[in-house]
Amino acid sequence: MNTVFKPPMPSLARYSGAGRLMPGDYWTYFRAMSRNPMEVWGEHHFHLNVAPFRFLGRSSLIINDPDAIQHCFIGNVANYRMNPMRQAVLRPFLRDGLLTAEGEIWKTARKAVSPVFTPRKVNAFAPQILKVCEAARDSFLAVDGRVISATDAMVNLTLNVLIETLFSGDEALDKARFNKGICDLIEISGIPHLFDLLHMPGWVPRIGHGASNRVIRDLREQVGELAALRRSQPLPEQAGRPADFLDLLLGAGLDDTAVVDNLLTFLAAGHETTARTLTWTLYLLSQSPDILAEVEQELDTAELDRSAPETWMDALPWTMAVIKESLRLYPSAPVLARSSINDDVVGGVPIPAKTDVLVSTWLLHRHRDLWPEADDFRPQRCLGEAGETINRFAYLPFGIGPRVCIGARFAMMEMAIVLAVLLRDLRFQFAGHRHPLPVMRITLQPDIDVPMKVSHRPRGIETPAPAAR
Repeated sequence: MNTVFKPPMPSLARYSGAGRLMPGDYWTYFRAMSRNPMEVWGEHHFHLNVAPFRFLGRSSLIINDPDAIQHCFIGNVANYRMNPMRQAVLRPFLRDGLLTAEGEIWKTARKAVSPVFTPRKVNAFAPQILKVCEAARDSFLAVDGRVISATDAMVNLTLNVLIETLFSGDEALDKARFNKGICDLIEISGIPHLFDLLHMPGWVPRIGHGASNRVIRDLREQVGELAALRRSQPLPEQAGRPADFLDLLLGAGLDDTAVVDNLLTFLAAGHETTARTLTWTLYLLSQSPDILAEVEQELDTAELDRSAPETWMDALPWTMAVIKESLRLYPSAPVLARSSINDDVVGGVPIPAKTDVLVSTWLLHRHRDLWPEADDFRPQRCLGEAGETINRFAYLPFGIGPRVCIGARFAMMEMAIVLAVLLRDLRFQFAGHRHPLPVMRITLQPDIDVPMKVSHRPRGIETPAPAAR
């Protein structure tokens, strides 16, 4: 009998009503925000479609309805700017990088980096990704039978991929120092400050964030040095090498500050989000032997052309379904937040200007009317004809609209190659004393290091029977 894994969820909040928080509800909300913003949601939120409410005197709107999402993020996108609370968390770090810039600054940055992420260019990165993954596999085989932190291992692997592909293997960046800085920053300021929740102006000092300012200065100094070193070197055509991401940034007419902003954006976001998804995926597979058996069987029988790893996504439909389902259950960006510029009508609900419009992908991807058995790990829902019926506005792991993640194809190809290389030869068995819970620290990440026993995978034995699709 096949068993279906239902991963544990954060605690659900209980509120006295809907639409307007009562005084006691504010305590529930602020306590959850300080501990884990994922705990602000109650069970009723997973059933809502379009829900207006008032919070600290401001108009807000939760939207889980695909048509309403299409309206706000595509149909009337010009009426919605980045949400102030989101910007308060990210802008001190990323400044005017692609994730946080708006208006003409955003258009200039997007134009500068777009040439790196065309399908042809992304496909050309596949051999380099494969090279990094095979080195990681060999290092795991060398510690056969030991318990490792899957969290740390995936963070290191994805940072190595970025440096090898987007920065031509540049060794000028101290990877250990950079990783520590990112982890420290997320721990210190990965959730909104109380003053941001109260909508206090930016010039008011954020008590307790002094340490994050020091970390930010160090991170910006690191990538600034990386950019300065590259500027001092011969141009790609002079050195006889193809231009990489850093070369294109430096040649796009951006000033030094804008170059640092975008370098930091892609180094931080590009490896952090992918690393978390890979960690969650290994965890889900470790708890789902039938599904793991399907993945292993596919990897053993698929014709994977080592000279063209960019084709592996098409050759591994079951593996890709696993990745997509992992992204559904654990979306890297659990909230998409905007603010209305002018009055609008969303889902039949009139909203005034300066309304905070919130799409929680955590809620949307588990909405009870959109997803059968919404909390279960069921990759088959993303496979073949079933996957083709998914509403494109009900599944937003990479966002939607003009600001959709520019690196989405790169990330999916990277994760396919990582899993193919690792799971062909290795098993990852969860070795924790308790299961990880998702916490929101900018991205959705596990609250523990996710210890995994890594061992050489036996062939032809000790493999569960494949699950029925």
